Amino acid sequence: FDLKLEWKIAPAGNSGVLFYVHEDPAKYKATYWTGPEMQVLDNGHPDYKIIKHRAGDLYDLISSVKEMQKPAGEWNEAEIISNNGKLEFYLNGVRTVSTTMWDENWKKMVGGSKFTQWPDFGTFTKGHIALQDHGNDVWYRNIRIKEL
Repeated sequence: FDLKLEWKIAPAGNSGVLFYVHEDPAKYKATYWTGPEMQVLDNGHPDYKIIKHRAGDLYDLISSVKEMQKPAGEWNEAEIISNNGKLEFYLNGVRTVSTTMWDENWKKMVGGSKFTQWPDFGTFTKGHIALQDHGNDVWYRNIRIKEL
């Protein structure tokens, strides 16, 4: 898929765009138990101090090659492309993350992250898109997805 959207966040806000989310409320209590996330964050949030938790990162797995987020209250253009295991994130026209999903490196990376406690995290090749709610004001618009 090729997912494009715009987001803006309130000062000190935190949110995210999750993908390949598998819904089974009896087994998975939250979307982040299964779905990787493009982080949506204002620099004023405490998570900003943690590498791999900044806007445009593959949350807790890969930090952005370059920070491209606009200040709180301004619209950011985001794109997530997943094609045959190749995953790319773009924020405001700049590629921030490029990796391969589901290979041995992916499994090792997940195993070294906070997600290791959820054995199905990042394993699904189909699933839902989720817009995360951390209780902060966040806005999304112009959401478009194309099947590849």
